[in-house]
Amino acid sequence: MNRIGLKIVCLVASIIIWVQVAATSVVEQSVNLPLRVVGLEEGLTVAGSDLPDKVEVRLEGSKLRLMSHRFLNRYLGEVRVSLADQPAGPPFSYELDRADVFTELTVVGIQPPVRLRLHVDRQETRTLPVRLVTSGALGDDLGYLVPPAVSPDSVRVTGPRSYFGRSRDVATVVVDLNEVDTSRDLELDLVPPHELLGLVPRRVKAAFRVAALEERTLPNIPVIALVDAGQPEVGVSPPVVDVMVRGVADSIRALDRSRFLVTVPVGGLAEGVYNMAGQVEYPPWATLIGLQPQDVQVIVGNPSPVLPDSLTVPALPDSDEATAEGGRD
Repeated sequence: MNRIGLKIVCLVASIIIWVQVAATSVVEQSVNLPLRVVGLEEGLTVAGSDLPDKVEVRLEGSKLRLMSHRFLNRYLGEVRVSLADQPAGPPFSYELDRADVFTELTVVGIQPPVRLRLHVDRQETRTLPVRLVTSGALGDDLGYLVPPAVSPDSVRVTGPRSYFGRSRDVATVVVDLNEVDTSRDLELDLVPPHELLGLVPRRVKAAFRVAALEERTLPNIPVIALVDAGQPEVGVSPPVVDVMVRGVADSIRALDRSRFLVTVPVGGLAEGVYNMAGQVEYPPWATLIGLQPQDVQVIVGNPSPVLPDSLTVPALPDSDEATAEGGRD
């Protein structure tokens, strides 16, 4: 026990002696100190500047303090870049020197030299709409009950003014419509216009409401001729057409003929007979398949009838020639 106690006493004594020597010994050593920007006016930012997290500085001081920083991460100081009274403007260069190092130890220098690329910009916040980005298409047998919608439909974007560029919205990650086979809500990440711009919130909910499609033919929809004032009378043949549409089954079944308007614009047409395609107005959620017939005949005014070639009457011969032919007979 006596020998163990003696060993412990010797160890403690040697540690005390070493600490005293280390505390009084002056050495020179390179350390990494954090870099901090100070003095920036409110509403300004240096986001986007080329700033390292730490700067290598050559310091002179007690061996004990330098070792405690190295092994125990004890605070020794920092490198400060003062931007007091620096307005927003174009990027500029700034080379660090000994005066930028704040520490209780002696600063030997910054080795190697460090040149910073700084950009003081104005911090800005905008509210931008969210744009749903999709690829592919729904299956041929599916359609939207209502157009897809995102919630919230706008987000707050904050960051340096110069990084907004021409951004007018914030896009979602791409949604593959080939994988949407039932009604569902999806949580989608947002893609900021630039990595230095922050978003609040960073995710939105996209609602997809889909259902099976069905086709339907609505018969005998009147065809209306759109005429100009003072234009001759216009006739349309046939006066009605059948309209074929496709849409979500429940909505298609509830469709009424009054929701459709078929017109042919004939304003400015001279007298004559024309074959024209009908123009259809219909609910935006439906898809027009076609008309039957596709074209209608439009008669403007009272045009002269045109006989087919087989019914053309041949011209009569001159009277003298006819008499001569009769004499010969």
